[in-house]
Amino acid sequence: MKQGLIRRPPARIASTLAVGAVASLILSLALAAGASAEANPANTVFISAKGGRLHFEAPKSILFGTELTILNTTNPKRVGPHTFSLVTKGSIPKTPRQRQLCFTPHHICKAIAGWHGVKGNGPPKENPATAGLEGWDTLGNLTKKGDSWFTGNKPRATITQKVTATPGTTIYFMCAIHPWMHGKIEVLP
Repeated sequence: MKQGLIRRPPARIASTLAVGAVASLILSLALAAGASAEANPANTVFISAKGGRLHFEAPKSILFGTELTILNTTNPKRVGPHTFSLVTKGSIPKTPRQRQLCFTPHHICKAIAGWHGVKGNGPPKENPATAGLEGWDTLGNLTKKGDSWFTGNKPRATITQKVTATPGTTIYFMCAIHPWMHGKIEVLP
């Protein structure tokens, strides 16, 4: 080849390279989107099943105004869906009997279903169920609606919202479907 001449690749090779570049970009974006919660686990509540036991893995604290991601890592076909529901500390069922009655009238799990607009055994009509300011801020009880999200049956379902609860408070949360699952996060200024 003579000096100073640049040989162009055949059109077929150029189009293959372009398609490969686009595919690589799409794959990178997809992996980044799917890994967003894993990339910042400090701001993520994982709904997990370890050792055959369902539970929340949550940070101990989070800064006010920070985005908090809830990620269901369980298999909905095996364990069913979940809720991430903000409730007052006193609303969390503590005994086996309280958990057994949780979905009966005048108990918190039944109240959470109402926040989502559930009638009888029907599907949620409001998801997420919101109360108060935009984001995670309102703890509910039997008489007051709280913020809540229903995972549905989609694998790796996720939601991200800012924590707008008052700095210095603690947000308590539970799963209405599995009422032994609960946790808390302190909101820092």
